[in-house]
Amino acid sequence: MKSAFSVILVILVIILIVSAVRPFWAKYRLGKDIEAAAIYCTKNSIEDTKRFLTQKMKESGDNFVGNDFSIEKNENNTVTISISYFDRIGFFGISLKTLDFTVEETVHEVKALF
Repeated sequence: MKSAFSVILVILVIILIVSAVRPFWAKYRLGKDIEAAAIYCTKNSIEDTKRFLTQKMKESGDNFVGNDFSIEKNENNTVTISISYFDRIGFFGISLKTLDFTVEETVHEVKALF
């Protein structure tokens, strides 16, 4: 009986840890997708980049679309893409903590060296 309780407790702790790490992993993955879009934007228009971002979000299963992102591009082809959103740490449908995230990536156009 005591070992069954210990196993259940360990499983619950593992589920809680995974639930706590998930929003931060999603933020990291979103940052990588935004960085790829910023690199894409150095050679393409902002409208094309919004379509590119929408496609990336569909592929990764996120609920964002291109218009949710703030995209700035200057005359030197320096691109800054950012988004602010909320995520939560939950445990079996119970929201334990709401997190406010802002992801911002800035990329400068790289000219060919040769």
